[in-house]
Amino acid sequence: MTTKARKSVIEKKTRAVEDIKKLLSKYETIAVVDLTSLPARQLQQVRKRLRDKVEFKITKKNFMQRALEVAGNPKARELLKHLGKEPALVFTNLNAFDLFKQFKSVRQNVAAKAGQLAPEDIWVQAGPTPFGPGPVISEFAQLKIKAKVVGGKIEVLQPSLVVKAGEPVPPLAASILGRLGVTPITIGVNLTVALEKTDLYTKDVLDIDEDRYIGLIRAAFTDALKLGVAREIMTKEVAEYMLTKAEIEAKALDSVVKTHAQPV
Repeated sequence: MTTKARKSVIEKKTRAVEDIKKLLSKYETIAVVDLTSLPARQLQQVRKRLRDKVEFKITKKNFMQRALEVAGNPKARELLKHLGKEPALVFTNLNAFDLFKQFKSVRQNVAAKAGQLAPEDIWVQAGPTPFGPGPVISEFAQLKIKAKVVGGKIEVLQPSLVVKAGEPVPPLAASILGRLGVTPITIGVNLTVALEKTDLYTKDVLDIDEDRYIGLIRAAFTDALKLGVAREIMTKEVAEYMLTKAEIEAKALDSVVKTHAQPV
């Protein structure tokens, strides 16, 4: 490398590091995302949809490493071990959980390609297909999909496991699944870790089922209220429940007394 070329690389690295340092001081949350296997078109769509909430910084991995090493926030260095094969940095003022939720909301399901590893078991469900009688019936048989011609169309007779989780998708399976409109592959920005001020959250912590947890909280509240009423533990909630219950019972009793007090 010539002296001029070396100087150009150093200047580029310096600018990239300074840009990242400015973003670190500007935003409350920084995240590492893995862009491996994410097509450029889908990445551009995500950036466009989230541009008012999220700022991406895509540069060379060693530039990111240097910026995180000299960052003002010492916790930022903990992100270094989470830089994957094709990392990018994301900056936002959303909290870490909201950021993960935003990326999750823009994921897309696409058809499987031949040779691609199945992320989970891939099934073809029972029901009619758009295929008429012909060679495709033998292709179904090769994939152990039970089918027959019904009303001039091939119909799958029962749910059929085509590819097991972790196995490569055979070319024939990829062709049939694509033609059936089965889209088992989820693509999107894979957030691996997020640093919100000084709190570090990994993907497994951020990926929560909100509906499930809300249901658990509601069930816990109901159980606690029942226990409080049974044991006469006078919290605000128990007192309100018991007063309401007493009022209803009093009105019911008053109605009964008035009915029986009427002259015959």
